[in-house]
Amino acid sequence: MQKPLLLATLGLMLFSHLANASDRPDPLGAPRVLYNSDDQSRQWTGVGRLVSHNRHCIGTLLDSRAAGTDATGPAYVLTAGHCAGGINGKILVDQPLTGSISFNYFVDTQDQRYTVPLKRTVWNSLQGADLALLELDATLEQLLAQGITPLKPGSSPTPEGAVQVVGEPSSLGKGLRLSSCTERVQPTSSVGNWVWRNARRNDCQGLDEGASGSPVVAADTQHLVSIANSLHGSEVGAIPVHRVQGCFSAGRVDLELPTCQLLPGFQLEPQGPGLKTLTKARTLDDGSIEHARWNFQFLIDTPRYRYKTSTDALACEDPTGYSGTIPAGEASINDPIGPEPGTHYLCLLGVQSADQLPSRALMANSLSIAVELLPPGKPQAQVNTELLADGSLRVSWLKTPGIVFYRVKRGAPETTDCNDPSGYRLLPGYSRDIPASALPLKLCSVAIDLIKQSSELRTDLLQAKAP
Repeated sequence: MQKPLLLATLGLMLFSHLANASDRPDPLGAPRVLYNSDDQSRQWTGVGRLVSHNRHCIGTLLDSRAAGTDATGPAYVLTAGHCAGGINGKILVDQPLTGSISFNYFVDTQDQRYTVPLKRTVWNSLQGADLALLELDATLEQLLAQGITPLKPGSSPTPEGAVQVVGEPSSLGKGLRLSSCTERVQPTSSVGNWVWRNARRNDCQGLDEGASGSPVVAADTQHLVSIANSLHGSEVGAIPVHRVQGCFSAGRVDLELPTCQLLPGFQLEPQGPGLKTLTKARTLDDGSIEHARWNFQFLIDTPRYRYKTSTDALACEDPTGYSGTIPAGEASINDPIGPEPGTHYLCLLGVQSADQLPSRALMANSLSIAVELLPPGKPQAQVNTELLADGSLRVSWLKTPGIVFYRVKRGAPETTDCNDPSGYRLLPGYSRDIPASALPLKLCSVAIDLIKQSSELRTDLLQAKAP
C-alpha cells in the first residue's frame, strides 16, 4: 500500500528504532544513530523535528546565501507540503503559519536543542510536487551563531546516484538517524488522488511514520537534492528540490525572479461529490456500454482554466493537448474516461487570460487527478465454503475489486426463493460460520459494485456433512 510518510494513513514515516545504536554504518545498510555531543555531526544540526498542524515531520534549514553575501536575511526551511497544511488543488503563497522546528536534534543533545517558531508559508504545494518552503521567526545569522548548519539545495543525481537520508525513528524525541542508499528517477508517484510527477525513489532503510520531510542528500556534494514524502512498499518516495534553487536573491526569497520555478499557481476547490479513485463503465441491459465520466465540478480562483486528459501524468507538463481557455464560471468537466482500463489522469491549469500559454512553471504546478478505470461488466457474486472440524460450514464472500458490498438472505431450502426480493439484508462482514444444526440451508447472494450494478442472483445449497 502506498502511503505518505507523515502518518501510516496520511503523513511521513520516520526511521525505525534501532536495537544497536552504533556510530558505525551497519553493513546491511540499516540506519545508524547520529551523535553530536562532541560536535561530530555538525553538518546535520540544521535537520530538525518540525511540528505544525498537529503533524510531526522533519524540516531542513536552507543555506540561502549567495557567494559574497551575508546571512542577515530570514531563515528558511524545506519540508514536505503535507507537513505544513498543504491541500491538493491549492498552491499556498505567503500565508501565516504556526508551529516550530527543533534543531541540534540528536539523542545525546536533548538538553541542547534549539527550537525556533515558524513564521509563514512562503510556498506550499501538493500538486505535481509535495514541497513546502517555510520562513522561520529568526534570521539565518542567528541560527549560525547557535551552531546550526544549513544545507545547500542542489539537483538530484541523474539517472541515479548515492544518497543519504537523515531523519528520526518512530519513537519521537530519540534523535536523528542516517541511512545510505541509491536514489533513482520515478516518473510518477501517487497516494490516492495525490499525484507527484518527476519524483524520485530510493531504497534507504528505516523510514517510518513521522519522517515526512526528511532531507535526501547527495553523497558526493552533500547538497540537499530531495525531500522524503511517502512509502511505496520497501521504497521511499521523494520530491526533488531543484525548483527552489533560483528563488533567492541576496539571501532572501523572491518568487517573482525569472529563475524561480514556483509560480504562477492557482487555487482550486472541488464541488459536489468530488472524485473517486476507482470507477468503471456501466453495462446496460442490452449489453451496450455507458462510459464512465469525470463529473468534476470545482471553483477556481483564476478567471479561466485549461484542461486535458491522459493516461500519463507527465503529459500534464506538456503543453500539447490542453484545451483552449475556459471561463471559470464554466468549471465543470464531464468528458468520458477511457475506454481502456487502467489509470487515467485529469490535468488542470488556472490561467489569467484567454491567451495565457501554459508555461513550464505553470505546468509544474498543474493539478493531476488520478482515477483507476476497472474493466466493464457487471459484478459476479463469489462464495466459498469450507467444512470445519466440528461439522459446521465457514462461508466466505469474496470482495473482488469494484465490489463494495453484498446483499444476502438464507432459509430452509424448500421455502426460500432467491428470486423473491424480500428478505435480503446487507452483509455486515465477509465470513460466517454456519453450525451443522442449521443445515441444510439455502443461501442467496447478490454482489453490488461501486456504481451500484447488481450481479446475477447466486444460489448455494449448504448441506450437512454425511454421517
